[in-house]
Amino acid sequence: MNKRAASVPILYDRMTPKDVDTILTIERAAYSSPWTRRMFESELWENPFSFAYVAREEEHRRIVGYVLFWVVYDELHLMNVAVEPAWRRRGIGEGLVRFALESGRRRGIRMATLEVRASNLPAQTLYRNLGFYQVGVRRNYYREPREDALLLQCDFDGGGEEE
Repeated sequence: MNKRAASVPILYDRMTPKDVDTILTIERAAYSSPWTRRMFESELWENPFSFAYVAREEEHRRIVGYVLFWVVYDELHLMNVAVEPAWRRRGIGEGLVRFALESGRRRGIRMATLEVRASNLPAQTLYRNLGFYQVGVRRNYYREPREDALLLQCDFDGGGEEE
């Protein structure tokens, strides 16, 4: 529960190709094995199941985070979420995940899944607080450093509407 979250008005916009440079900066600060420009561009242009959004702080419209997820039939898979280091601990990451889940609900998802590093206890706490629970382990899933991933799932009743 982050009391500062309400003090940071955030807008969610579809990610565009012009956002990728900023996204790459955030990605490199967040992950030891960051996605490449080509990976993001592929998600934007080539993957019909992919949805990518940026979080902009309302006052200056500066990108402070992003979320990328897939919706395949009635399942959502959270692929990537990150927040610019200077904007962390303000509820933005939680807001991005909630936004993704709500987008999925409107599309009729029945469940959401994700992988998280076994050592990333803050992210695990966030996901568990949003209703995710562990359903498996993917051994040696991550590189640099090599580490297991916990497979988490959250169930919904479905029945949403197309956007």
